Amino acid sequence: MTSYLFQASVGPVQDFINSARRARDLRFGSVMLSEISKAVARAIKESGGKLIFPYSDNLDSDLKCESEFNVANVILAEYNDEEIVKTASFTAKSAAENQWLSFAEEAYKKLKDNVNKELWEYQKNKGVIEFYSAWYPFDASDEVSYKEARQKVKRLIDARKNLRDFEQWDGKRGVPKSSLDGLRESVLKDNKKPVFNKSLNKKEGEYLDLVGCVKRSSGGRTSFPSVVRIAVDPWLRWLAEDNDGLNLIEEVKSLCGTLDEENIISRVENKVYGLFPYEGSILLPGRYKELLDEAEETGKYDSHELSEIKAIFKKIEEKVSGMKKIRQFKDPYLAILAADGDKMGKAISELKTPEQHRKFSKKLSSFAQSAHKIVDENNYGVCIYSGGDDVLALLPVDKAVQCARALYDSFASLWKEGFEDIREKPTLSVGIAIVHALEDLELMRGFAQEAEKLAKKGRKDDKSDERNALAITVRARGNAEISVRERWNSVQTLKPIHERLQFWSECYAKKEIPVRFAYELLEIANFYKKWSNKDTVNDAMSEDVLRAFMRKSIKLAKDEKKFVEEHIKSQIKDSYESIIELSNELIIAQWLGGYQA
Repeated sequence: MTSYLFQASVGPVQDFINSARRARDLRFGSVMLSEISKAVARAIKESGGKLIFPYSDNLDSDLKCESEFNVANVILAEYNDEEIVKTASFTAKSAAENQWLSFAEEAYKKLKDNVNKELWEYQKNKGVIEFYSAWYPFDASDEVSYKEARQKVKRLIDARKNLRDFEQWDGKRGVPKSSLDGLRESVLKDNKKPVFNKSLNKKEGEYLDLVGCVKRSSGGRTSFPSVVRIAVDPWLRWLAEDNDGLNLIEEVKSLCGTLDEENIISRVENKVYGLFPYEGSILLPGRYKELLDEAEETGKYDSHELSEIKAIFKKIEEKVSGMKKIRQFKDPYLAILAADGDKMGKAISELKTPEQHRKFSKKLSSFAQSAHKIVDENNYGVCIYSGGDDVLALLPVDKAVQCARALYDSFASLWKEGFEDIREKPTLSVGIAIVHALEDLELMRGFAQEAEKLAKKGRKDDKSDERNALAITVRARGNAEISVRERWNSVQTLKPIHERLQFWSECYAKKEIPVRFAYELLEIANFYKKWSNKDTVNDAMSEDVLRAFMRKSIKLAKDEKKFVEEHIKSQIKDSYESIIELSNELIIAQWLGGYQA
């Protein structure tokens, strides 16, 4: 019996996810793309298609609007009639466009006083959605036929994408382009002044096109933590363990309530951030002038009211100063995590039937759901995107490594039963970039993707060292980038990388190892860089590092001290670069320990 394998691809990913200046934009761009893809999957199912990807045991409920079920922008299904497939392609495209229009219409209700209606309508109907589809016949009773159809339909989709519809864009002279990506003109009435609409909250000099406005207003002004709020979370949790610190947090919360009522700062309606449910910028006195200037520019307050608002800021600044005396606060840094499955294409190529593929898809859907829980609930972070084997998340620095390991373990558990035919089980590579909270969001995401590539490729010309790894990069302002990378299951070390980093960070947090030791290692590495006789250098290097370690005021327990000595002996070898790698590992652990609650 002839069946038809149907594949649809939805976009644009650039507009919906990649073009973002705020964490809120990034997150709700991802949500919008998932909802549009969900509408496509729902239309395919209702037209008689048997979904392959995505798949779950409860598709009727999972595919409803605003369900927690995440749908990636590639949908795969099986049909039994070619005429139905042709009709389904148009139906699915219409579903995607209608879902987008519903987002745009909802946003317009909130923003109609702030936008140019003519420009808004023009951009709304100008083909924002990218939709591609293809199908290919196969014999449902032939395992080889299904595999060939899957390859063919993928090639057809790729070929169709290369034949993009280059529709001419009729730009408007004198209207500034969007400051997010420069693709379309801003739809705002006044592009020079800030917009204090509660749903938009546009800053001065920020230009937003239709897609940017829809993303911003879909997220609203509340319920979503900013990168600064995530960055200060470890500090707040540490303070809360001290009675005086907890009292100061409560006093600042009380003062923030007044500012929230006046719409000067944002409230975060998320139980994970219940300790301090407000915008993190209020804990950075250097940002107060900007917040006060915005309040003044609204024109809502007379001079007396502005004086009262300034007095509240002054009181908060005094409380924050007291908090810093209890626990020193460094510049706000956070972690951005990017994870991706390894050898997924190879694993999928070994699936012989649509049923096997559905089983595989069901596992990926369950991982996407668990990733949100791991990031959002267990590690005080924000899962920006989780679809299939991809994860993008913002995390407090002190939770980044344990979150990465939890994601890795969750992904690995998917394949323990029922996939015996897959010879090489998929694994997860994770890249983490530690960056300043005020860094450009696009750069942040790029740094995380570079860390992910480092995890996948490794550092050596050795195929066996590729993938299945964790890589962490610190990009501190005013300092050179440092990184550490190792495979999750490396047998060349006494402890796996995530356990070592946790061990080192705890040592630094408890002041059991001096900070200076990591930097002294760099001096030793520089000395041995000039040596060329490898026959004598190995023993000399490890002995020098051990002597440097023993000279320090070490407060480790006996078994911990023994581990450090054995680790140095086993890892310092071959070249001076092994000393640099240990130094980088220790410096990165300082970041983790310095922010550890």
